[in-house]
Amino acid sequence: MTTSFDSTAVTFELHRALPKEVPEAIRSAIWSAAGLSEPARVLDIGAGTGRIGRAFIAAGDAYFGIDSSHAMLQEFSAVPENCILMHADACHLPFADDFFDAVLLMQVLSGADDWRGIVVEARRVVRKGGGCIAVGHSIHADSGIDAQLKQHLERILEELQVISFRPERSRREALDWLSSAAVDHTHQIAASWDITVTPEAFLQRHRTGARFAALPPDTQQQAINKLRTWAERKFGALDAEFPEKRAFAVDVFKF
Repeated sequence: MTTSFDSTAVTFELHRALPKEVPEAIRSAIWSAAGLSEPARVLDIGAGTGRIGRAFIAAGDAYFGIDSSHAMLQEFSAVPENCILMHADACHLPFADDFFDAVLLMQVLSGADDWRGIVVEARRVVRKGGGCIAVGHSIHADSGIDAQLKQHLERILEELQVISFRPERSRREALDWLSSAAVDHTHQIAASWDITVTPEAFLQRHRTGARFAALPPDTQQQAINKLRTWAERKFGALDAEFPEKRAFAVDVFKF
């Protein structure tokens, strides 16, 4: 079965690269909060192209990466000795109970159709009495260029009668569920960095977003054209550069 990520796999990291130190900082934050041993058995749900998972492989963890997209996994170049990549459904994991020391949900829950199915399975396979589930997502400035473009795109899609999707709601509900089930919960900013953004970069990146790519081609083109016109009026030029802050938040739930 193909997914909307299949068509965007080749260019996925081109538009979403992280500074090298960020994935390493994410792992350090998880290990610090959970008190895990070095190395550990790790399951990365929604491993994608490995932009975060590679740091766990490099650290020597026994790394299992699963994804629903064959194409994304094909883009994942990894060290074979301590890495197993699998095409699998996150709601029906092919692993025994209590199998992993840590389960990673990095930028997964906000785009999930069934967040509850994912977190229930994650809890099933994580080791009781010391294991953890780590949820991570990137943070953009509320008033930044990307945030303004995203908000206007949502309004355009509503005008085109596309059902609005609010990713923060799925993530918030999943975090509440995990918090109620965990014995301990830690929230922290694992990393922050400076970045230069342009309206054009947002347009290019959003074309490769899974939910946007799943829309009918005509709808995609109409939305992009409308957003492009608005951005040119708002910011003067699509290649105008603006400095912004980025951060990556991690919530670690111990079981």
